[in-house]
Amino acid sequence: MSAILKQHRFLFGGSALLLLVFAVFGAQFARAAWPFARPMAKNSHPSHDEAPSPLAAADPHAGMNMGSMASSSTPGYAPVTIDPSRKAALQLSTAPVEESEFTRIVRSVGVVALDETRSAHVHSKVRGWIDGINVDFVGRKVKAGEPLCSIYSQEVYSAEIEFLSILNRGSNQAGQDPLLDAARQRLSLWDVPLGEVHRLETTREPQRTFPLLAPRTGTVVSKEAIQGMFVDSALELYTLSDLSRLWVLVDVYEVDVPYVHIGDPAKLTIEGASESHDSKVAFLAPTIDEATRTRKVRFELENKDGGLLPGAFASAELTLSMGRGIAIPESAVIRTGARSIVFVSHGQEGEHLEPREVKLGPLVGDRYRVENGLAAGERVATGAQFLLDSESRLRATSGPVGGHAH
Repeated sequence: MSAILKQHRFLFGGSALLLLVFAVFGAQFARAAWPFARPMAKNSHPSHDEAPSPLAAADPHAGMNMGSMASSSTPGYAPVTIDPSRKAALQLSTAPVEESEFTRIVRSVGVVALDETRSAHVHSKVRGWIDGINVDFVGRKVKAGEPLCSIYSQEVYSAEIEFLSILNRGSNQAGQDPLLDAARQRLSLWDVPLGEVHRLETTREPQRTFPLLAPRTGTVVSKEAIQGMFVDSALELYTLSDLSRLWVLVDVYEVDVPYVHIGDPAKLTIEGASESHDSKVAFLAPTIDEATRTRKVRFELENKDGGLLPGAFASAELTLSMGRGIAIPESAVIRTGARSIVFVSHGQEGEHLEPREVKLGPLVGDRYRVENGLAAGERVATGAQFLLDSESRLRATSGPVGGHAH
């Protein structure tokens, strides 16, 4: 029994000795590996066994922690001191705060469309029937005044007979008859060609049909007219458009809308075209599409050779100028929800890091535009952000002056 007790005492004693050795070595290892310089307590002095820090030798405020040197203006954060010998292990890097020109590249898609200012929709202003087709397929080019189709209308035919009646009963001064002028005006309002009216005055014979003329020169891009069809003013018979100039309508998302202005340059790529086209924003739609949350941006392209086709898919790359401002890398910013924090580096080697709250503008590429909180010429930390954030918060909460409590 006594032998068993002796064996247990030996085991317990050995275990305690091992735990003590591990604790000592673990403390020494953690102390050697920790990259942050620990501030010394107030009124304390370094032991004779410890060599003074190289930073303390160069610093006129040696023996003071960063929290006591300057209180942080950012609530919840305290300045941080980096041990120079551990700077490389921390992978700390800094970047200058610079004033630069901000340019945003926005890529979007769209479609080639007809130039509405060079298009015409052809309707009949009277009821009737199509009694002849002159332009009978889509794609045909027509000239202004060319007959598109012939229409028989009882109203027009009756008006022609009435016009001839007034003309036949008149005298040599019939041209000044107000009734004759009214009959001539009525035929004109119904789009009866002026040549048809002159023919009536010359031949004194009414014609069963009258031609519907093309209002402009262009290409037939739509045709609904069919021989024998009943027509009225609501039916669109033809759509004519001048295809020598086209529109490109591009959708720009709501987030990019504030930065797009008339005259901004863009490079357009049309599906099926061998070359890209340089253009500028010609018009911005006055509303946002509620379904897609986009705004229509219009470009204009010359198409003299007819190589571009309406309806083709298009992609656009817009270069938007956002003016000059203070820029910092995206990696320098710590986002904490409602706040944005950066660590400003002081000194040539950047061992002193001051937390500072900044107001950010838009992210352009990999850089933020800073609206407030930094000045050109300063430097900010761009590496080890997680460790800096953790250490700064810990120092701010560990002691009344921002250092660790001892």
